[in-house]
Amino acid sequence: MAFQLQPEQSLRKSVRRIVRKQMDAVLEELNGEHKGPRDEAVHKARKSLKKIRAVLRLVRPVIGGKQYRQENTCFRDSGRPLTEVRDARILVETLDKLAQHFQEHLARRSLDGVRKALQENLRAVRKRVLDEQNAFVTVGETVRQARERVKGWADVPDRWSSVGKGLKDVYRQARAAFTEAAADPTVENLHEWRKQAKYLRYQLEVLRPLWPERMEELATEADRMGDLLGDDHDLAVLRQMLADDSGSFGDDSDRETLLALIDRRRAELEQEAVLLGTRFFQDRPKEFVRRLKGYWKTWRVQSVPEQPDATRLAPA
Repeated sequence: MAFQLQPEQSLRKSVRRIVRKQMDAVLEELNGEHKGPRDEAVHKARKSLKKIRAVLRLVRPVIGGKQYRQENTCFRDSGRPLTEVRDARILVETLDKLAQHFQEHLARRSLDGVRKALQENLRAVRKRVLDEQNAFVTVGETVRQARERVKGWADVPDRWSSVGKGLKDVYRQARAAFTEAAADPTVENLHEWRKQAKYLRYQLEVLRPLWPERMEELATEADRMGDLLGDDHDLAVLRQMLADDSGSFGDDSDRETLLALIDRRRAELEQEAVLLGTRFFQDRPKEFVRRLKGYWKTWRVQSVPEQPDATRLAPA
């Protein structure tokens, strides 16, 4: 079933289903049930882990800080080995995308040396993390144990406040991160904005049935914002690698040209992201959540049939 609430289910059942489905997706990828490159399995498993952490933030006010910290730390730490592989792979893709974007500037210059060095780094990281450290097995076991605990923390009352407070917190954090990054666009500030935008995007996906057209629009904008900032961050990481280890990445002339193009592309991405963020975060957190609460009330009245269990209709 989809990564979203279902009208025939209570909020409690929907949250448990959503989280368990994402855990199962992680296990399927890491167990090799979906045949394909290991890099693709890493990508899909990490995405599911991020979705779980977004749901945790959505229900954080209900499950409590202690339970939230325990589970969030579990999923954050379990995904770190996979992140290392992802980061090594994405540097190769980032170089390719940069070369495509500025192909007229790089037509007579060779990036073969840089790309070869990045590919060698990727192979070394894969071997260390996936083969020597056997990360798939380690992460899979952690997720299996976490799956057994879902029933203990996902006891979410079927009312708007169970998700409204968490949504408000994430929207507020994303909005504050945007404001800070727009004023002081350091790599750290932009990365924090990206993380919060991604959490918000996944939460909006969960809440999509409230008003599918409008929620889809919001989720798409948040996703676009996250993608722009993600591309920017990957370029920043590539730039730092080139600057720190210049001897491994071609001659000085080619490297300086590449650094200049990275800076130019980052400026383009950041400008587009700020324009999008300015429009997206027009509402104050209270106003944003009040609108979605209205969507919730209408959805619940329209989608839930009359039944003896009055808690299913609780709108508060």
